[in-house]
Amino acid sequence: MATMKRSPNVKFDEVPGSLPQESNPDNVDLSEVADVAVAKLNDPQPDHFTENAIWRDLLSFTGTYRTLYSRAKVVDSLSRLGTEKQRSRFERREETAHKPRAASNFAASWVDIDIRFSLDIDGLAGEGSAIVSVVHSQDGKWRIWMLRTWLECFKGHGDPDTPITTSQATNGTNGDSNATSNGHTETSIYDAIVVGGGQAGLSTAGRLKALGVSYLLLESRPEIGDVWNTRYESLRWHTSKLSCGMPFDQTTFPDDDDYMLPTKRIGAGHKAWSEKYGINVRISTTVDSARWQEAEKIWTVNTTSGERKETFQAHNLVLTIGTGHLTPVLPDWAHADKVAVGGFKGTILHASQYMSCKAWSGKRGIVVGTANTAHDVAEDMANAGMQTTMMQRGSTYIFPAEWLHKSQDIHYNSSKHPADADKECFTYPNKILRAIINRFAYMLVKKNSARFDRLEEAGFKLDRFGDIYDNLYVRFGGHYVDIGGSKRIADGEIKVETTAVESMTEDGLLLEDGRKLSADLIVLATGFDHDFRRDAAKLIGQEAADQMDDFWGVDAEGEIRGHAKFAGHPNLYYHGGDVRICRFFSRFIALQIQAEVLLGKPMERYTD
Repeated sequence: MATMKRSPNVKFDEVPGSLPQESNPDNVDLSEVADVAVAKLNDPQPDHFTENAIWRDLLSFTGTYRTLYSRAKVVDSLSRLGTEKQRSRFERREETAHKPRAASNFAASWVDIDIRFSLDIDGLAGEGSAIVSVVHSQDGKWRIWMLRTWLECFKGHGDPDTPITTSQATNGTNGDSNATSNGHTETSIYDAIVVGGGQAGLSTAGRLKALGVSYLLLESRPEIGDVWNTRYESLRWHTSKLSCGMPFDQTTFPDDDDYMLPTKRIGAGHKAWSEKYGINVRISTTVDSARWQEAEKIWTVNTTSGERKETFQAHNLVLTIGTGHLTPVLPDWAHADKVAVGGFKGTILHASQYMSCKAWSGKRGIVVGTANTAHDVAEDMANAGMQTTMMQRGSTYIFPAEWLHKSQDIHYNSSKHPADADKECFTYPNKILRAIINRFAYMLVKKNSARFDRLEEAGFKLDRFGDIYDNLYVRFGGHYVDIGGSKRIADGEIKVETTAVESMTEDGLLLEDGRKLSADLIVLATGFDHDFRRDAAKLIGQEAADQMDDFWGVDAEGEIRGHAKFAGHPNLYYHGGDVRICRFFSRFIALQIQAEVLLGKPMERYTD
């Protein structure tokens, strides 16, 4: 089999797109603005759009995730695809337009209008939504700057945001299903098998069930939620619980749970959600291999559960096995042979093996790394009365949690459905949402310089004007959402050492400048190998994995490479990442699989 052509990994600064510089006039009649915008969108002419126009589509017109840039490109593609897809007229969803909700922390220079439309997708009647953003140009005209379109559902075939009860579910659209006594439906061949029962796997399974697609979720751990229950005790989300819930409603976590959830409460919430929505899952089931049968167009999945071997088959396979968190990365000096030569008498382990430092209370601890996990572990050590030191190499971007929470609470709150919040936030082109967040963050950094001055005075190497999107989608980490660790560093409770390590010694570390740093416990918060094809190859084989695109990082349009889309190999999808991304994009994986089931072939994907 041929190796797939890889999508080039680019930097965000290389991706087109920027925030408009225009200002909205005073006393704007938003209803009139909306009428003008919709009329222009229904008759796409070059003068109706700004020169730097942007269009992001999620499945509806392109059958995949595309962000198109420039007036000429947007007008041409919108006209051509609108005709090909037999698009209906765009219609307003609300009586008036509104200022952009995701940009409400600063004076926005555009107006948003919520829109609905329908279209024909390879013979299926599709229902779509859109947000069109218009700016007031210097010549006094309102022009379309940005368009966001997405597929809501296929008419008459369920809704990925609306769950159905077990009694309502047929759990299959391929006609070969048989109901079983546990309320699920067993099939000889499933429409989809999902491997991995964490946030991404659960969300995808729930969406598939909502669409009446037959599926099976396979989880190797003894219980749903154990992906969180088995992590280090001091871990908690740095984000709000409402922003990180599961699909369908706001009840994943009880009202009296903490705003930033600890691991056990996350795990409990996932298990309760799985039971509430009757997710068809096999726990304690390890996937040994999955192989594509080209002649039959079927995946054969071999599993082990205790002493029992079972084989399942499915038309589609979704890998939600963790986005590059399977293979820890160690500094050269921390490999077993180097540790042995140094004769270190204490304990050294990777953060993935760390649970608690209670056994080292009052002793000396070193944390290697300065991202989220490193700060969590360092605080855990400080709380246990340990003499704590963080080892830092490059500078670190710090994003105060209260700033993040303020932004999240606008969208994720008790009065708004999480599906609506996700669509407001995550339909933005990545380059544009990055610009919005950075503008907000940089403004606050300048206003709160003393907070960061104290960190630098304590010896911490700081990237004040870092890039959260670069950390999340290019570097896959390396930042810290500050929930209190920075103050403890500034106050001297947690020491910082920036000199590189030469080697291990009996008592700890030898630094390159000749100094020694003693430790009883060393925790390596040094990340993971993010070669996702290597992780996939362990299940689907190297030949099949070679057909997959690279996963994560961004392509030339600012889209996440290989994420929640056709992965290059037939009927294979790879899903994971930030919990909110997992929830939102699981709806689109489910819709792609449903389309394949209903049509007997994958959705046609727009390329140019």
